[in-house]
Amino acid sequence: MVRIISIIWLLIINLSVFSQSITGRINRSTVSVGDNFQVTFDIEGDGSNFSAPSFENFGVLSGPNKSSSMQWVNGEFSSSLSYSYILKAMNEGEFSIEPASVKFKSNVVQSQSIKVRVLPSRQQSSAQSSTATQSKPNPQVTSKESKEDLFLKLYVDKKQVFVGEQIIATYLLYMNTQIVNYASSRPVFNGFYAQELEVDPSGSLVNETINGKQYTVATMKKVVLTPQKSGEITVPSLDMEMVIRVAEKQKRRSMFDQFFGSFKNVKVEVKSNEEKINVSRLPTQGQPRDFIGAVGEFKLNTTLDRTEVGVNEAINLTVNISGNGNLELISLPKIEFPNDFETYDPKTKQDISVTAAGTKGKRTFEYVLIPRFAGEFKLKPVSFSYFDPKTKSYKQLSSESITLNVLRTDGESLSSGGAHLAPKKENVQIIGKDIRFIKTDEPELKRKESGFYRSTLFYALSTLPFVGMGASIFLFGFFRTQNSDLNALKSKRAGGIAKKHLAKATKLLNGENEPFYDAISLALFGYISDKLVIPFSELNREKIEETLQSKKVSSDTKEKLKKALDECEMVRFAPGIIRGKEEMLSASKQIIEELEDEL
Repeated sequence: MVRIISIIWLLIINLSVFSQSITGRINRSTVSVGDNFQVTFDIEGDGSNFSAPSFENFGVLSGPNKSSSMQWVNGEFSSSLSYSYILKAMNEGEFSIEPASVKFKSNVVQSQSIKVRVLPSRQQSSAQSSTATQSKPNPQVTSKESKEDLFLKLYVDKKQVFVGEQIIATYLLYMNTQIVNYASSRPVFNGFYAQELEVDPSGSLVNETINGKQYTVATMKKVVLTPQKSGEITVPSLDMEMVIRVAEKQKRRSMFDQFFGSFKNVKVEVKSNEEKINVSRLPTQGQPRDFIGAVGEFKLNTTLDRTEVGVNEAINLTVNISGNGNLELISLPKIEFPNDFETYDPKTKQDISVTAAGTKGKRTFEYVLIPRFAGEFKLKPVSFSYFDPKTKSYKQLSSESITLNVLRTDGESLSSGGAHLAPKKENVQIIGKDIRFIKTDEPELKRKESGFYRSTLFYALSTLPFVGMGASIFLFGFFRTQNSDLNALKSKRAGGIAKKHLAKATKLLNGENEPFYDAISLALFGYISDKLVIPFSELNREKIEETLQSKKVSSDTKEKLKKALDECEMVRFAPGIIRGKEEMLSASKQIIEELEDEL
């Protein structure tokens, strides 16, 4: 009994030491040249500054691939982090993967080195078969118990809002099991402007009892959503794939199973619910003219850096809009400046933060103004309107008017008296337009409408490119349609091609018999093949006779064609009993013309 207690005490000490550690592992210890394998470094505890080895003698195909996991065991929470790499074996031999290191507070901890045996490429199949059992993934488990111990829920703080009114969507994970690893999808928030908050699942753990069963609840995702359209919009579900550790029901194999049990890792998929949001249009009744889409609660503040300035000196007007709501979607407020001021596009700054209560902060618009004339000017108040979803009404903010005294170049104000007021831009007129010099030479006069512009020829030439383009498109489509049927195209061109062969035969009239009759035979057989759409490989007397009969060709024409084809074949054996070349050429032309008419 004392021995068992000592062993258990040593194990507890070792577990406390390894609560902050880094461990390296590979999925295959024996590979072949050219094989890929995975090496993973598991970090237990809150570590930082991870440093990977150099991976000499191996090619790095992927990595580092980062994943994290959470575990809740007997009321104690722990987290771990993993860095994995996909490596490729380059050379044959036995190699060591150097240790990786990570920093825990002030201490640097290293993993163990990993041995890898690389076989020649011809032994690849045997090496893979010996490690098949090691790399086989665990089957997916979708049992009722797993679903009861682990599930996701989506909560929204409001289900009835206005366009532009922000809502908070929170995805919570309820767990009553030990999580080894997890990965999640990225929901697509169609119809919303989404701003995701940074949440730490391990730092937001709370306990909650549901139907008498205690769960640990972690916030997996929190998003601030601003609806961009009215109607019913769906907040999508969150899909997660997790690896959990469950107790394995089997016969105990050692005395340690009596104390610690036997566990296995299984993969489960969890999915949260969806939520329907009813989004109402902003009311049109009572909507101010200067409304620019702001929804929330805001304040307006305007400042001018100087109220007295010289001519052509720049001044800065700052407009500050602050509060809670859709600040990032607010457009530029409209401001009217005096005509005697030169203005530039404002410079926009923003200091906005996304919190669990929504978006808050401020947007600043800085205008640069340059007065071009001396005098006393009043800047109109800057107005800003927004919709308050709490009171369901529009509210209008307005700044106070600002008086600006613009001094002359000598530094005196116009209000001191005896000063000359410089004309303003709107009062400046062009002098001398009503007086014209008398022309002494004879002018060349012509009618206004006699010019080329807006004449009939002008309009005709202007429409010519469009007419040409339309004609080109029509002709292109016409020829494309005509040429799309290859059989019909060959049939249509059969007569022309036959005439080319007969023209070749005409040139051979004074030569030997065999080439001449070969040209005649090619003209007739080629014409029949193309015209009747019969492949040349299937062309024979019976096929020709059958097809011409179905086309209702006259018996006289068929007889002439049969006689001409027979004479072309007999020329090699009995050249003395066939017609002369000129008569044969004339008969062939006549046969083709008659077939063209009848077909």
